[in-house]
Amino acid sequence: MTSALLIDTLPTDTLLTSALPSNAPTPSASTPNTPTPAAAAIANAADANPDDAAASPELRGLLERLAARVSCSLEELGAFPTVERCLDRVAASLFAGRRVVIARPAGEAIAARAWSSARVAREVDAQPFDALVAAARDAEVLVLSSPVVGADGRARAAITPRELLLLRSRAPRPVIVLDLLDEELARTPLTQPALLLPGTVIVRGFGELWRGAGAGDVAGLAFIAGPADLVAQVADGGGAWTGRPSSGDPSGDLVAAGAPRASAPALPDPLLLRAIADLDRPGIDRAVQEAASALRTAR
Repeated sequence: MTSALLIDTLPTDTLLTSALPSNAPTPSASTPNTPTPAAAAIANAADANPDDAAASPELRGLLERLAARVSCSLEELGAFPTVERCLDRVAASLFAGRRVVIARPAGEAIAARAWSSARVAREVDAQPFDALVAAARDAEVLVLSSPVVGADGRARAAITPRELLLLRSRAPRPVIVLDLLDEELARTPLTQPALLLPGTVIVRGFGELWRGAGAGDVAGLAFIAGPADLVAQVADGGGAWTGRPSSGDPSGDLVAAGAPRASAPALPDPLLLRAIADLDRPGIDRAVQEAASALRTAR
């Protein structure tokens, strides 16, 4: 981003270790994310009766554009019609029954799911960094959100790219789940360094800045990216679309996650085309960046 953003690291002095406390957030407290008409139709289609849409050029086009935005392959990406469905699948496949450390500050929606799904949930402040490393070494999953927009409207980074790389080298065991849903507001994005790391999954979306810039059909979508085995683990529970190589075609076919190729559900191609048009709209990324800059300046 060309515009500046004052990003603070929250002062920290407390480590919380407990099972789900009485005042911990619940999944119903997740950040509102009203599906767009396109996203709602895609979500409904994902639950519809099977049809042979595995080779949909519109679906392939959408996934290829998402993959290009973060420089990953189709096998390393899974797309979801809503943020809620994406986070639900991450929680069910990566948090459930595991020891999860949640680094503060944390996105409300993903933290709520970690508390409710994990076998043991533990919170630790992202700073001081050595305390975060020590907690991560004892975890099976580490949840990081960056940046996080606080009640005062300021975007705060939990971790820098350099710290992320150092964290992975010093704590190689846990799966790292990075909530980057508000990355447009970050001064230094984490997507690219995160995708270089083993055992690291990012959660990305579009949201209100895109909706405000006129890209309403793609605004409600979300996607994950990371190692192909972890992406498959998240996507195979259903509700996602991903690119997978089939045994007869090493170049890959688009299939419904968790379903045989012949039972990929039909999708509303005109709506997918509108989502693709949003991503291809001339100047859309600049418009989103300018909106983010104006928002930061106002705050």
